[in-house]
Amino acid sequence: MNNSSLSVNVTSSNISADGEKGLKGYQYSLFIANIVICALNLCGNIGVLILICQRRLLGRTTNVFVFSLAMADTICCAAAIPYNAMLALDRDMSVYLCKGYFYALCISRTAVSYTVILLTTEKILNILHPSRFITAGRCLFFISLVWFFSSAYNVWTVVFYTIYDYDKVTYIEYMMNSATILYGKKCFFSHRFEALRKIFLSLDFLMLFGIPCAVLFIEFCVILRKQHGTIKQRFETYYYIMRFIFFIFLVFMVCHLPFEVGTLIKEGSRDPDEISELFYEMSTTLYYTRGVLYLIVYMYFKQYVCRRSRRLNASNSSHQINRIYLELPIRGQCRGLSLNELRLLK
Repeated sequence: MNNSSLSVNVTSSNISADGEKGLKGYQYSLFIANIVICALNLCGNIGVLILICQRRLLGRTTNVFVFSLAMADTICCAAAIPYNAMLALDRDMSVYLCKGYFYALCISRTAVSYTVILLTTEKILNILHPSRFITAGRCLFFISLVWFFSSAYNVWTVVFYTIYDYDKVTYIEYMMNSATILYGKKCFFSHRFEALRKIFLSLDFLMLFGIPCAVLFIEFCVILRKQHGTIKQRFETYYYIMRFIFFIFLVFMVCHLPFEVGTLIKEGSRDPDEISELFYEMSTTLYYTRGVLYLIVYMYFKQYVCRRSRRLNASNSSHQINRIYLELPIRGQCRGLSLNELRLLK
């Protein structure tokens, strides 16, 4: 009995000593920066969502994908703000905040990755086969499948991430001071599932980054190969939209690649060193800037994204064209129009 009480006191003192460790200067600065960036993301993406809903712009395929990207960034930032606030204030967080944050983070990663794939695929098919239209309804259907897959696949994060370690807490300690044990200042991969750590992290990297990057690389190779073929003129017509998908892909790579590498380095080892922790926190801050960069892309292509369909009246020798909805803006010599729309203007 004396030995058990002694072990309880020693373990409790270790827990309290760990809880008294304060944040370092760079950690506090990164957490504050995360809150500010996420707040900007949240306001900007909510504005995009309201704009699309109020003006009923989901009838265009591009706005369907923009709505999905904005929704993913909104969910991620809504969960990241309270999480980083608890870290910056060095306060105890609940286990629900820990699990909810990582679940929202993984859902956002999955939805963004596969939304970018669908966006690029739809535009490439529109270039290669302009006579075959992919309607906004079909895009909504595929986006709904992406969100269903994102919600179902990432359930494992709710089980594996926690704020306390079952292996280091005895039943006696749990009964004596459960309030201190069940709440902590750090959210980590539970050591109870140590055998599954590398399996799920590798699978996560493959599903959320490896496969999307491979598909996007193949699609861009198809663009480069076809650009010098018989449909070179068609690519000149779609030059505006090619720039749009290129910037979307560039933001995806810049923000996701360091974060995926940092996650593998940090979560792959049971006791990561200070350099790994710093790289992971900096890559997380860069990951949060994805929403701001996407907003900049939307503003740059404001004539193409989140804009009312323009009405064009044109006369023909045989009939009068009363209503034509443009997918791309008019830019000198009708550059930016699809081939079908160019035929209608003749």
